This record gives sequence, structure tokens and C-alpha cells, in this order.
Amino acid sequence: MFAPVRWGLEPALGDPSKYQAADFQIVLPGYFETMRAPPLAGRAFTESDNRPDRLVVIIDQMLAAKAFPGESAIGKRLLTRIVTPQPVWMAVIGVVAHQRETSLQQAGREQLFVTDGYTGNFANNWVLRTAGAPGGYAQRVRAAIAAAGSNIAISDLQPMDALVAQAKSGTRFSLLLIGVLAAMASILAGVGLYGVLATLVRQRTAEIGLRMAFGAAPRSIFSLVIGQGLRITIAGVVLGVAAALVLTRAMTSMLVGVERTDAVTYAGVAILFAAIATVSSWAPAYRAAGLDPTAALRED
Repeated sequence: MFAPVRWGLEPALGDPSKYQAADFQIVLPGYFETMRAPPLAGRAFTESDNRPDRLVVIIDQMLAAKAFPGESAIGKRLLTRIVTPQPVWMAVIGVVAHQRETSLQQAGREQLFVTDGYTGNFANNWVLRTAGAPGGYAQRVRAAIAAAGSNIAISDLQPMDALVAQAKSGTRFSLLLIGVLAAMASILAGVGLYGVLATLVRQRTAEIGLRMAFGAAPRSIFSLVIGQGLRITIAGVVLGVAAALVLTRAMTSMLVGVERTDAVTYAGVAILFAAIATVSSWAPAYRAAGLDPTAALRED
């Protein structure tokens, strides 16, 4: 897990109020390679960096943008308070993508990484990539860590899939419930549209018969009813989009990697409802196109 730390730039020297909070993590060389999170700029830690006298640090892209806006962070220096109460200048050797360590919903604070060799403490987050099912390696991992030092305590050991599932558990039920309700709403919308169009066809039977008596082809009658259904659907989609833009503000905390105004999502839902409308309109349109003009004109 990340721990809080204070960092600053040149103006912060001698002025504690100018230091800012960030999260830091103690890692081993090879951590980013194991996580398959290569640096976006610069390089990752090597074994030569894993020493107390190596004052180097890796920061995430959020911290890089905040501390060095509009310029490369590589080679720049940060004032940090990690090991000693006095600030220490550390050189930035790499910039990595931001990691959502505690919550998938919240990005969290800026992050920086140092080696356990620099801090004199063991890495607080060990990562092992396995060739097979990770559950079979648990005992071997515990034995290897115990052999590395008797003062090391393992607080948690579980596969990454389990960690991600645990992080999702808070919103999984809510999203499942929303999905079920959305599916039911789609079905009800389709059934409702079918009922409306079927009623319109019955009410306009005489009109349809008259159109056909004056030469309207069955295809045009079919298109007429389908068009009526699509016009109703378009009006509903426009109102639905407007309502969604307002109501989705309450769902922001459930969205990960997707904006509440994501155009692809809105377009996909609109296309889905257009397809539902076409299917729901087909049966009434087919019935209208198959009417006998003579029988239709006799209906009141």
C-alpha cells in the first residue's frame, strides 16, 4: 500500500508550508517490469539504484504534470521527506502511469516510488508474476520471504484478480441491479411501442385502405408505419439523452475509465433502441401492408 510523504521544489526549502502531500511506495528493482507497467519516460529502477546513497526517485504522471508542467520531469529534482526529517534532493529518473492503489473509482493523490535499499526497509508491496495459477505458489512465497528475514510479516497475500474483484465489490451489485432494470426497461419499451403502433394501425385501418385504393404500394404503407415508430423512438432517445446527462452525475463514482458523457456509450444505446424500435414496429407495419383495401374501407 502507498504511504503519505511530503514533497516540494526549490521554494519549499526552509518553508514547510510549501510542501505538498503525495503517496509513496517502497519497491524492489523489477517491480514495474513485473507489473508490466513500463515507464512512460526515463527508466525503471535497477540493482545499482537499490542503495542508501542513490538519491533517485520515480514519479507518476500526475506528480510530473503538477511539479513540472509542460516540461520533461526526467533529470529534475524533488525535495522529499521520506527517511529523515530533513528534506533531501532526489533526482527523477522515470515517470510511470498513475496507479489506482486503494480505489478503482478514485484516482487518489500523486505518487512517487523509492527503493527499499534507499529507505533501509523492506518493500511494502511485493509482486510476483507466476507461470500458472498463483494459488499454488502461496506456500513457496511465504517460505522465501521468511528466509529473507525473520522480521518480515506478510499482512496479505492474494492473487491480483482477487484484489481487483475486492475493489469492484462495492459497485458490482449496484451496477448489476442497474443493468437488470435497464434490460427490463428496454423490453417494456419494445412492448409498449408495439402496442402503440398496433393500436394506431387499427385506428387508421380505413385511412390505410383509402391510401391503397388510390395506388399506395404495400411497401410505402410498411415504411409509413415503420417511420411512425422511429419518430416516436427518436423523440424518446432525445429526451433520454437529456435526462441521462443530468442523472449520470450521481453515477460518477461507479464509472472507471469511462466519462459520464462518453459519446460511444450514448451512440451505442441510441443504436440499440433504434434496433428495438425497428423490431417492435415490424409486426404492425407488416399487418398494415397486408390489409385488403376493400375490407379496410368497409371498417368504420
